[in-house]
Amino acid sequence: MAIRRLPTDDESLRRYAAELWLPYHRGLATEVDAHALADWPDERFVERNVEFTRNRLEDEGNRGWVAVSGADDAEVDPATAPVADPALELTGLLLTSVDECPDPFDRSDRLVVGEIYVTEPHRGTGLADRLLDRAAADAREQGCGEIRLDVDVDNERARAFYAKHGFEPYREQLTRDVE
Repeated sequence: MAIRRLPTDDESLRRYAAELWLPYHRGLATEVDAHALADWPDERFVERNVEFTRNRLEDEGNRGWVAVSGADDAEVDPATAPVADPALELTGLLLTSVDECPDPFDRSDRLVVGEIYVTEPHRGTGLADRLLDRAAADAREQGCGEIRLDVDVDNERARAFYAKHGFEPYREQLTRDVE
């Protein structure tokens, strides 16, 4: 298994959106009401995500990572085969961005983990730990002194995972409907 940068070509982004991004958000929507998805066909989600992700990754400081593995009988190298290669299995995702600190404040820049996801068959294998290690390496590479992420208060599994990795509450977000 390898963790690699997510390429921004259409074919790779479509595959990423269909096999990682959409299942992640569908699963999250079943657990957290605030993540309900529109009533769209899968193809619309995928096409909308391709452009969104490409634009996001073209901004400096934003990175996308995918975990890939080759099927047992496949003769592809997960570290070098194109992400769009159907012989590869996409097993996880990590999206990061840099939250730059303005000059008046005495703190270093932070790396923000926007999304992290491991496919069902690969949960409990240590892949999520490896993705967080990749985020820490990404933080060092980009000169960040901290890693930050948001987690839903009712997502107990994710909260326990992050606590195990040393994440502590930093802020509390409050929301309300406009009307």
